[in-house]
Amino acid sequence: MTADLDLNSIADESEETEMATFEHGVICGNIIGELRAYLKGKNLGRVVDSSPEYRFLENIAKNRKFYRQPDISFLKQERLPLHFRSYPEIAPDLAVEVISPGDKDYDIETKIMEYQKAGVSLVWIIHPVSRRVEVYRLKSGLRAQIYMDNDEVDGEELIAGFKLSVATIFDYPPEANPESPLN
Repeated sequence: MTADLDLNSIADESEETEMATFEHGVICGNIIGELRAYLKGKNLGRVVDSSPEYRFLENIAKNRKFYRQPDISFLKQERLPLHFRSYPEIAPDLAVEVISPGDKDYDIETKIMEYQKAGVSLVWIIHPVSRRVEVYRLKSGLRAQIYMDNDEVDGEELIAGFKLSVATIFDYPPEANPESPLN
């Protein structure tokens, strides 16, 4: 028996959710690469990509089942799950979100508030278009510190000694703006 494949419905479904761009992947790769190189052999914790589902929101909003998958996250060594083939029911210590073309400001703000409510120490919001990083600290609430160009974000007390220049995060050619009079 052969199932009929409706290619139109597949195309419609894929248009509903904007997938991450190649630029998004390069940014995540740059940050993960730098973090992994720094963490190697230090037993400070683990950095992971967007694969794990953090199910900490079930504890915040009872009767609502949803999760977060930060683009990059870090968990301190002492907070790592005992079973790696599980879904962490805790929030990460560091959450990194790379802004995608379809992201809305209120969605990003909601994520930041959820992360902070769950106890995430540091949240980095990466803005590819403006090539800037917003850092939110749990102790500062929704007040961000902005980093650009040769500024360095750091792991603070969470990943002591780790520093990453904004230029390294955006280590790829800038996208040409077709609407710019300079092109």
